[in-house]
Amino acid sequence: MTDKLIRSLDDIFNDPDFEKLIVPKEKKKAITYDPEVEGFIEIQNWVKKNHREPEKTRDISRLSERKLASRLEGIRKDKNRIALLKSYDEEDLLKKNSLKNIQTEIKHEKQKFTSLDEILSDNSILFSSNKSKVNQKLFVTKKLDEVKRERENEPDKISKRKIMDGFSKYKSLFKQVQAEITSGIRQLLPFRNNQLVEHGFYVLNGQLLYIEAVGEEYKTKGNNSRKTNARLHVIYDNGTENYPLRNGLMASLYGRHGKVVTEPDATFKFTADDHVTGYVYILKSNSSNTVVRKIQSNHSLYKVGFTAGTVEKRIANAENESTYLYAPVQIVEKMKVVNLNPESLETAIHHALKKYRLNVEIPAPNGKMLQPREWFVVDLKTIEEIVNQIISKLRMEE
Repeated sequence: MTDKLIRSLDDIFNDPDFEKLIVPKEKKKAITYDPEVEGFIEIQNWVKKNHREPEKTRDISRLSERKLASRLEGIRKDKNRIALLKSYDEEDLLKKNSLKNIQTEIKHEKQKFTSLDEILSDNSILFSSNKSKVNQKLFVTKKLDEVKRERENEPDKISKRKIMDGFSKYKSLFKQVQAEITSGIRQLLPFRNNQLVEHGFYVLNGQLLYIEAVGEEYKTKGNNSRKTNARLHVIYDNGTENYPLRNGLMASLYGRHGKVVTEPDATFKFTADDHVTGYVYILKSNSSNTVVRKIQSNHSLYKVGFTAGTVEKRIANAENESTYLYAPVQIVEKMKVVNLNPESLETAIHHALKKYRLNVEIPAPNGKMLQPREWFVVDLKTIEEIVNQIISKLRMEE
């Protein structure tokens, strides 16, 4: 049995094998756009969603569409704005009537296909890019990666993350929030209202962030729909920080399926739409076996597992099962798991705990030697932190 009981949580979550298990989304550098660019990207997002340009309608229910149409018209009349936004023009919107020309071209495209292979091999404007999917959007667009790399040379436009000095005083705060996400005290809701609050928590690209401070507001230039902006101080759960513009962070949260972490609500209960996957349980052995008792006299020893049913039912026959060391067990803690894949969760937890796994052979009542796989020599607090971080991370990646 190893004498090294505790391994740093940072080592666990920096383990490349662990990242593969929970399949995290690719992390990308946060890019902050100026208000003019944000407004133009908002127009493009609308076009991608609706497959047409916004119209200057008088319908009161479409006022937001009219505003976008007016903004696009103003951009097309201003050479300076066109020059600024040209590199962002994925949809060729800066060319008057460009979308109408595309729609005219589509009318002359082949309309009838006899097989799936024929559809995917056709060089139609409808399928001009990625041919691995049939259900693509009408107009395939290019990524902004090249443009983003160019703008990295403009220090006034972006805020790069850096390692934060004094992160230790925030570390416990992030752990608490992760535990509250796990237990359901806090919910993860889609970012939709374009509002950021000081001391609020959000999730961007699967990473938890905290807005430590909001700077003084100032008026934006141009015809952007957001009239004001402010510099933020943002801290991330990996110990980094940056100072992005508020409108840029809102655009990133909105465009990358960001989430709002709600404030604690003591009355919160899981809804009928939530699917209870099962329970993660932490057990302590009540074995009279001399080897087990000796280990427990010197170290913390716990079994960590998962069951789709109730924990009480799962351990009812513990005295007759090798996984429980042929002895009764005591429930130390159980955590309800909602809307998560049980196999991925259990695999990730056991992977994170593998360095603490009990590495001895224990004689069983039948004379055979047991090699426990789900018993770990580690303190309870470390187990709780690991489980909370894994569950909250998996929820943030949903």
